[in-house]
Amino acid sequence: MSVERNPSQAYLEQEILTADKMGLVVRVFDIGLQQVARARAALSTRDLAAKGTAVRQASRCLALLQSTLNMKEGGEVAVNLDRLYTYLLRRLTEGHLRNDDEAFAEIAAHLSELGAAWREAASRGAADPPQASGGADASARR
Repeated sequence: MSVERNPSQAYLEQEILTADKMGLVVRVFDIGLQQVARARAALSTRDLAAKGTAVRQASRCLALLQSTLNMKEGGEVAVNLDRLYTYLLRRLTEGHLRNDDEAFAEIAAHLSELGAAWREAASRGAADPPQASGGADASARR
């Protein structure tokens, strides 16, 4: 019995398996931003189930970014990013519970700005991501 795979899922898996650390961080920002856009669209059509799914996925992206912070070597940048991710997670929850599009818009703006900064760093050919986030090994985390 063969299992058919969704072509877009297979493409995503291949992209993740072959991406460098910087590329993965950029991808997580992109996915988070897409999910916030989906939550906003679902809110506008009152599709609460779709909004909930999108909020959960956006939350997973933020939690992943936060979990990769290298608090030992990242210094003040890591501390500030940790605070920002905590704030964004709280705003995401508030936006979800209150059906507040302004909260989702604020989150999207932050994700867009941070993602653009990571994309620029990746395009400059940095070998490893900054010590504050993305790709930190488990032994160096918090």
